[in-house]
Amino acid sequence: MRDNYNIEMEDISKFPLERSADFSSWEELSYRELREQVLDNLDIDKARRFCGVVRTGSPFQLNGYFYRVKSKHASADFIAGS
Repeated sequence: MRDNYNIEMEDISKFPLERSADFSSWEELSYRELREQVLDNLDIDKARRFCGVVRTGSPFQLNGYFYRVKSKHASADFIAGS
């Protein structure tokens, strides 16, 4: 995605993404779904901030959901907690 000044924003399209309403149960989300349902409806500054934060590995809260790059250790954390 490019901003109003034709500057490329952080690319998160190659990462596995997920979202959660309660930060404990996560569901997978494709980049296409994210773009159509979320990013295309944001103003350019908020979209840039969203991509920048998520790209660093931090969660971003928006419209009742937390979004993040899927953790490589998500299943290992689940098994360790059992």
